[in-house]
Amino acid sequence: MSAAPPVPASDQARLVEVATADLPRLVSLFDTDYPNLAFVHAVIDGAIPGRAWAHFRNGAPVTCLVATTAPFCLAAGAMTPAFFTEAKVLLAGHGDVQLVHPPGPETSAWAKQAGFTAGRRLHFTHAHSDFIAPSPAVPDGYELVRIDTETFSGLDSPMARSIFGTSAQYAEHAVGFALVKDGRVAADAHGVIGGGLIELGIHTHPDHRRKGLAFVVLAAASRWGGEQGLRSVMTCHADKAPSIALARKLGLTEEFSYPIAKVIC
Repeated sequence: MSAAPPVPASDQARLVEVATADLPRLVSLFDTDYPNLAFVHAVIDGAIPGRAWAHFRNGAPVTCLVATTAPFCLAAGAMTPAFFTEAKVLLAGHGDVQLVHPPGPETSAWAKQAGFTAGRRLHFTHAHSDFIAPSPAVPDGYELVRIDTETFSGLDSPMARSIFGTSAQYAEHAVGFALVKDGRVAADAHGVIGGGLIELGIHTHPDHRRKGLAFVVLAAASRWGGEQGLRSVMTCHADKAPSIALARKLGLTEEFSYPIAKVIC
């Protein structure tokens, strides 16, 4: 993830909301190693709900802010101190915000000045695009199912709901697997799909933790992605030891860490 150069103060223009038809123009601002890149493409492709704002110069995007309906928001392009202040205004009412931004001491300092607190996340993936995840045994008493609209409606995962929106939108654009016991979802894993990537997320119901269920559903989602030619990606907070262990158990390796700016809007 490359650091973005600052722009002159005289060129600090306001971000304007980008129309759906113009969203693909923002792709040029995101490097291929940008973390959470699947989320960027998923918003641009309309696979998950979201909004985007950008500053254009001579008809080309210079800076942009992409916001999902989950905490994940993503900034790219030339950064300025004013960007972070304006981002807070644009994201008012969003709630929990985790803003991915180009690295660098200037951008981190500007985010802090605007009232954000610094955080770090880790990016895991596999070097080979033909990676196929293992297929672990399903524990006794559980059934592994592909998540459909009915299953999605019964999920315990607030993050999945915030990312994918409605069950109908999930069924059309996303993929996930769940372990079900006695008619209730015990663990689920999902993939945000975009840009040739499947970014994995997991949730286990508190009553079913420490039983190895998360790995079963995670491997199922990753395996499905590999069979479709998608590269598996996982990201997590740098201090989230269980997620780090799961990524490594799946066969993914840590590629880099990256900064985020956190705030409640």
